[in-house]
Amino acid sequence: MFARSISTEIVRQILKYPDGIIRKSHDKQIVFKKIDGRIDNLIAVVAVGRTEVLTVVNYFEVKL
Repeated sequence: MFARSISTEIVRQILKYPDGIIRKSHDKQIVFKKIDGRIDNLIAVVAVGRTEVLTVVNYFEVKL
């Protein structure tokens, strides 16, 4: 989070009000959101449930 200049508050906002969720397994998910005021496209949080954050990624793209 520190290396990508993503605050704990932004992570909380993404987890609480996501633009989308991609389920990777029964408990692991990628939760993403566009954050106003940031130049990166989407910020994604890879999490187990909604409490354990594994990593945070900026410039995330959803591939269809």
